[in-house]
Order: sequence, then structure tokens, then C-alpha cells
Amino acid sequence: MTSRITLAALVGILALSSSITACASTYDPSLASTGDTVAATTTSLPTGTVAELLPLMLAEVKALSERVAASDDAIEAADRIEQYWNAMRDEITADHKDLVEDFEFVVRRAHAAADRKRPADADRAYRNLQTLADSILG
Repeated sequence: MTSRITLAALVGILALSSSITACASTYDPSLASTGDTVAATTTSLPTGTVAELLPLMLAEVKALSERVAASDDAIEAADRIEQYWNAMRDEITADHKDLVEDFEFVVRRAHAAADRKRPADADRAYRNLQTLADSILG
């Protein structure tokens, strides 16, 4: 009976030592940090007047249809369009309160175009924004 217990104990000890050895880790000094840090990315709203930002927004909306069709950066472009709107919102609200809803429509169409991959929505957003730009910038 003792030989069975001893044999079972020996098998158990061997199994335990094998699993412990399998979990051992090694240290690779080439992977150690050199102290270099990665620069953090920051985002901020564009700044400027409506006269400065509206042409930039218009150019971004104009290019959106092609980006959607090519599946190239469309979501990021829609986000930039919204950032332009957010940067101009206060000035537009103060000077052209009646056009705020129209600008928000353009931003919604831009996001719909990017999200649903519909170039026609981007074209519609551009036509509407062009009309808005003509009325504001003259």
C-alpha cells in the first residue's frame, strides 16, 4: 500500500513541478523601456470667425461625397464638419439665429452620409451649406 501512495505522490509532485516550470517567465532586456514617452494626442475646436471657418467647412462638405464613395476617412470628415459647426455656432446664433437649424441639418446629413455610406446625403449637405454660405458671406 505504501508503494502506491508513494508512487501517486511522486506522480503528483512531478506533475506539479512540470506545471510550475511551464509558467516560468523570462526577461528580455531589449523590451525594457528607454524612458522615451509617447506624445499625447489632443484635439481642439478650430478657431476663427464665420468668414474664416465657413469656407473650410464648405470645402470639407464638398469633398465628403467622394470620401464616402471611396470609403476613405468619411467618418473623420463628418466629425471635422461638426467641429467647424461647433466653432461657429455662437457667432451664427448671435448674427443669424434663423439659420441655426439649417446648419444642424447639414451636420446631420454629413454624419448620415458617412455612417450609412450614402454619397447622395453628402451631396445634399453640400448644396444646403452652399446656399447658407452664399447668404452669409454674400
